[in-house]
Amino acid sequence: MYIASKILSFLFSPFNLVLLLALAGLFFRGMRKKLLYFAIIIFLVFSNPLLFKLVISEWEDAPVALPENDVRCKYVVVLGGMSAMHEESGRIRFSQSSDRLMQALMLAKQNPVEKMIISGGNASVMYDYRPESAYLADFLTNMGLEESSLMIDSISRNTYENAVQTRLLFEKQGFPLNIYLVTSAWHMPRARRCFEKQGFLVTPINSDFMRPMRKIIPTEILIPSIGALSGWDILFREWFGLAYYRIRRYI
Repeated sequence: MYIASKILSFLFSPFNLVLLLALAGLFFRGMRKKLLYFAIIIFLVFSNPLLFKLVISEWEDAPVALPENDVRCKYVVVLGGMSAMHEESGRIRFSQSSDRLMQALMLAKQNPVEKMIISGGNASVMYDYRPESAYLADFLTNMGLEESSLMIDSISRNTYENAVQTRLLFEKQGFPLNIYLVTSAWHMPRARRCFEKQGFLVTPINSDFMRPMRKIIPTEILIPSIGALSGWDILFREWFGLAYYRIRRYI
């Protein structure tokens, strides 16, 4: 089911759908024009920046200030999916979602955080990479963070497993199930439901927003954007994941 969900997520991507329709047009000559027209229409719709920004603004919560000196902020859970390790050089490549880590560090600086839990293993289907949480913990300790303040879940491969494995960690340590959950704003609705399903009281800390941080300018209404197209890929995968999790009763 895990592999099947990855395949279906691939097929639900607007970019991949455009590519598949264009390729199909090369092989099915009788339907070539129709397939290419469909590909062009899908491309123009999903590469429109205005349409994407209107939708993502409804999906993501608006940014709010981080809490300060909040005595309840003792356990911060940070979800992985923000980096990759280049094994030969030992260097980490951070993606845009590494804002999750930056916001978590700021949260820890401004509040009496006792434990930061990094949840994320190896999500690759084919390769046995080092778990993301393990090398991120090494990175943070090398940057001066106390090792005793960190815990890792190096097993989980997806959001549901993040919640389950974190619950097991908390039960083992006897921690109260009261967390500040840090993940991307577009991912928070599914992540929050997963953790609440496992019995956690969740305070969401959104990061890595895709919603516009400024007003939309006229040129963004008409000019196609590859960024908008890739944003829809993320959003469609997230919506598919949410539907899949409901079917499996993960949330």
